Amino acid sequence: MKNLLPLFLIALLFLSKPLLSQTQVSGGIYANTTWTLAQSPYLLTNNLVVFPGATLTIQPGVEVRVKSNLSSGNPFYIEARGTINMVGLPNANITFKSETEPTKIGAWTGFIIKNSQGGALNYNYVNISNAIKCFDYDASLPDSIKINQCSFKYNFYAVVVGLNLKAENCTFTQNENAVYGWSRFEFNNCLFDSNRVALSLYASLLMLNNCVISHNNMGITLASSSMEGISLKYCLFEDNIVAFDNANSGSIDSCTFIRNQEAIKNTYYLKIRNSNFSQNTTALQLGFGTEVMECAIFDNGTGVALGPISFGQPAPNIKNNKICYNQLYNIDNRTDLNLFVPTNCFCISDSIEMENKIFDGYDDITKGLISYDVFDTTCTNVLAVRNKTGEPTSLGENSELVTTAVYPNPFQTQIIIENNHNYHSFQLMSIAGKTLITGELKANDNAIPTENLEAGTYLLWLRGLEGQGKCFKLIRN
Repeated sequence: MKNLLPLFLIALLFLSKPLLSQTQVSGGIYANTTWTLAQSPYLLTNNLVVFPGATLTIQPGVEVRVKSNLSSGNPFYIEARGTINMVGLPNANITFKSETEPTKIGAWTGFIIKNSQGGALNYNYVNISNAIKCFDYDASLPDSIKINQCSFKYNFYAVVVGLNLKAENCTFTQNENAVYGWSRFEFNNCLFDSNRVALSLYASLLMLNNCVISHNNMGITLASSSMEGISLKYCLFEDNIVAFDNANSGSIDSCTFIRNQEAIKNTYYLKIRNSNFSQNTTALQLGFGTEVMECAIFDNGTGVALGPISFGQPAPNIKNNKICYNQLYNIDNRTDLNLFVPTNCFCISDSIEMENKIFDGYDDITKGLISYDVFDTTCTNVLAVRNKTGEPTSLGENSELVTTAVYPNPFQTQIIIENNHNYHSFQLMSIAGKTLITGELKANDNAIPTENLEAGTYLLWLRGLEGQGKCFKLIRN
């Protein structure tokens, strides 16, 4: 028994060490103070206020844990009436999270910035979790926010924007509202995953490049017209209930939409180019002034739904696409307008089957009629024009479609790129956005060795000299 007692005391010491090593903080900060990495982690045990004239500096790599106070109904907060500087480094983020409830939304209040009293918060390279509102300003929101490699998780409001936001290599996961606000937004290499709403914006300008928007109830919703336009390139939208609502006044180029309930809906004055749509319940629901060209729209419930469109509004322009193997309809006319959709291949040679995949005035007299070109099954040659209205139609300038194939999928030791679209280069990336293999492409077949890749999911981007591109999602067994 005498020998066991010291061992018990030693074990107790080691078990209690993480708790004893925490630096507890709360109350008022009245003079310049630094939270150091050596004293990390810090435990916020009550509200903390940085008073005017004082600066709190938090060093890179510091972790702050917030003690729960939910039973009182007053979760703790950190308030800036003076200045808080918390700027991490690329490999040393500053972290704020709940002490005991890592998946709780609203376990603490977040940062309150009293900028009406001169309060200021400078932040970058931060990870913030479990807040009601990560940054809450009592006066005006900051004019410009620029963040790099930040992570926001399990927050009710992650980032609220006043005028301008530029985010690079940031992740927004499992928030109620990831990004909300006004005016101009630019996102590069960002991930939005499993949020209720990823982006809810009054956007005059919206730019997304090489971003992943997945598993959200709502991916992107625009509450206003984009006066300066939207630009989405090389983005992946996957497994969202709605991927993009009210997309307008700009372009979506070289993006992939897969397994969304609704991929793109309520469009107007939008150009969609070189994009892939697969396994969506409805791939495209197009409003007035929308153009869809050079897209692959395969294996969805409904490929293209047209409308609503009012009299006098410009009809959608749908050309040079492959709209094939959609289970319910390739084209669903939800308007009373007669429309011609030329130079689109449906991959069907049987005329009865082709008509069964088009819902129009032949099926419902309240709808208009759809006229179209009839291609052979290789999507190379136009065999006829199905003109239902007797109005003049033509084959147009482009009566031949060219395709690019990538196989096998799943793959193992190599990928074959059958380059029939004059793409000049390829980029193979992990699903997390890391570039693994790049190279130039020649015409016809290109073999890409992949024996060194691990099993998993990959994105293959093909790019052309004129900026066109196409993305393929591939599986390595």
